[in-house]
Amino acid sequence: MLLDTALWQDFSRLSRQLKQNGTVTSDYYRLISDYCGCCCRLATQLELQRNSLLQEWCLRYALFTLAEGATCANHSAFQKQLCLDMLYMPLMALTRLYQRQPHGKAELAALHAKLKYCFHAN
Repeated sequence: MLLDTALWQDFSRLSRQLKQNGTVTSDYYRLISDYCGCCCRLATQLELQRNSLLQEWCLRYALFTLAEGATCANHSAFQKQLCLDMLYMPLMALTRLYQRQPHGKAELAALHAKLKYCFHAN
């Protein structure tokens, strides 16, 4: 089974849109929702293909993109809160992924430390 190219393109496009600061606040909820849904579909597809390395990359990228959005000085409080509210999706998926790996506890601890740094550095 090959990866759906359109899904990768959607993930890339939505990531770029999230990182741009020109998104209208009223459209931001839809953007965040679409981004998280796309990330989860892509991660599920990668899991089915047993491509855990790419699955991890996808989930980490989404997690830190949302963390970046939650701490962006140019975002409104509403936009920051939306990013915070959706952080759980890639975080929970990464937690489950790491729990199945031999060195998962260490990976999870490192992930939490990096995430904590993102919020305390800003």
